[in-house]
Amino acid sequence: MVSPADRPRNRLLIPLLRRLLSGIGTLWAALTLAFVALRIGGGDPTQSLLAQGLASPQQIAALRSELGLDLPLPAQYVRYLAGLVRGDLGRSLYTGRSVVVTIGEQLLPTFELALVAFLVSVVLGLTLGVVAGWFPKRWSGRSADALSALATGVPVAVLGLLAIIIAAALARAAPPLLGWLRSGGVLLPALTLGIAASGALARAIQAGLLEASGAPYLVAARARGVGEGARLLWHALRPVLPLAVALAALQAAFLLSGTVVTETVFSRPGLGRLLVTSILEGDFPVVQGLVVLAAAVYSITQATADMAAMALDPRLREPS
Repeated sequence: MVSPADRPRNRLLIPLLRRLLSGIGTLWAALTLAFVALRIGGGDPTQSLLAQGLASPQQIAALRSELGLDLPLPAQYVRYLAGLVRGDLGRSLYTGRSVVVTIGEQLLPTFELALVAFLVSVVLGLTLGVVAGWFPKRWSGRSADALSALATGVPVAVLGLLAIIIAAALARAAPPLLGWLRSGGVLLPALTLGIAASGALARAIQAGLLEASGAPYLVAARARGVGEGARLLWHALRPVLPLAVALAALQAAFLLSGTVVTETVFSRPGLGRLLVTSILEGDFPVVQGLVVLAAAVYSITQATADMAAMALDPRLREPS
């Protein structure tokens, strides 16, 4: 029999275990789909090496044996999972280097870009969402609503091209500003990616505030003479925060995939360009490693967001 003192602990532990198992399942499903798609839909990657004259037939046969491509598909899958357990993602077909090392070399530029873009998306999304949802009938609210809709609807590639055009125009008008925009090579692409990711967060916060605007507790707070700022911070925003945290975590996970377009448009090194190059070359060990990394990041960010949401809203700890 569970004692009353243990009930709050169990109410928090059981949802966390459920989400942990869900994250493991997501990771397994992603790597399995990547394995099957690359083996069945991608053809034999070693044939591209032979076609380009990068290896002799004898070297190709040795490479197929080393990679286990001469084994039946189920045996390849078991070998692949065994390598993952050991932390071995294989070796690149073109460079022969470890996939872990290859990905690690490109991780820092992408992490830097994704982190700055995430901060931009959170600040901009929160600002636009609050202004549009709290002042819907004012010109500021209508402007914020239009900007969030624009950020949601315009593709990242188009935003990147517009950013480059604007930066070029600013360079002609104020050359010192261009050096600031090029600082570290990350500011302009991070702004582009952050603006694109901010739209969904802004729309979610706006919808939550509009829904809460007529709630009885806000009417009662207004009747008690509570100021507008206090009503916004302590009454209207609190119910919206769990959804905002979950959506921000989802955006953080998807920023990794967004870097594919951004790094290509701005010619930046990173995981995005590595993924594009590996797909074009048929270097499936590297592609599989990037899929595993993306799925792991998604699972970790979602688990972290779930814990934060449960801390903000105890009702989410209730078993479904």
